[in-house]
Amino acid sequence: MKERTPKLVRSYYGWIFGAFTLVVAALFIWKVLEVYLTGTAPDYTGTTPFTRERVEAALSDIALVFWLWIAAIIAGFVLWEIFPVKRKREKIGEDLQYARLKKRLPATAPEGREMDFALVEKGRKLIFALRVAAWSLFAIAAIYGIVYLCIPSNFPNKDVTGEMLEFVKHVFPCIFAGMLIVAGAAAYEKYAVKSILPAVKRLTVGQKPVERQQRAVEKVVTDSRFLLGVRIAIFVLAVAFIVWGSLNGSARSVLIKAINICTECIGLG
Repeated sequence: MKERTPKLVRSYYGWIFGAFTLVVAALFIWKVLEVYLTGTAPDYTGTTPFTRERVEAALSDIALVFWLWIAAIIAGFVLWEIFPVKRKREKIGEDLQYARLKKRLPATAPEGREMDFALVEKGRKLIFALRVAAWSLFAIAAIYGIVYLCIPSNFPNKDVTGEMLEFVKHVFPCIFAGMLIVAGAAAYEKYAVKSILPAVKRLTVGQKPVERQQRAVEKVVTDSRFLLGVRIAIFVLAVAFIVWGSLNGSARSVLIKAINICTECIGLG
């Protein structure tokens, strides 16, 4: 009975907190609709229907419920500490087994294990090729998207929605193809691991972890100084784009669009 008590407490808390969350969400939606509908009523004569004061007055009606919801979240953390549940030891999956054994795979085929070695190498090479193809498509899409955005003639008028849809039409096929290949690579890797795991186990019997020699490119990419340089370059580029956007008036345009979205679409200006 003592072992079941923490599970029952957590279960009851989960059901009560879930129902309470739905109530809070419903109240919030009700108040948002109230602000929006009263602000656009035909008899309204003001110039700014969505003001901070009106929104604050509407949401203050449900402030107590909101703070009780926050208190319930804190109570949940306390309950999780007071009523701990012993986790069952999870079974090591095939993916994790393969990840651990892969470090002990020999660089060359052991005597009498040539077929197992060839099977494992074939699966690894195909998985690597699929990953390279997927990331190549993502890189092409990113480069093409940046080039497309930098050409002013691609945005001739003020139809922002139409222009962005045209941009998506050009760039999305590469992204979609890359996503398909990534999904295919993940599915194939799961199938391949299951099929080659017996061969991997046979190849790694009595083998010690092999110190893998890094290639020249891999050494450069994983070097801490290279990573620091990349971070600094990205930071400088981000600051440069922010300054450029502020100087050419883009920051004001973004601010105006944000205000329009809040006041015209959501209704919380």
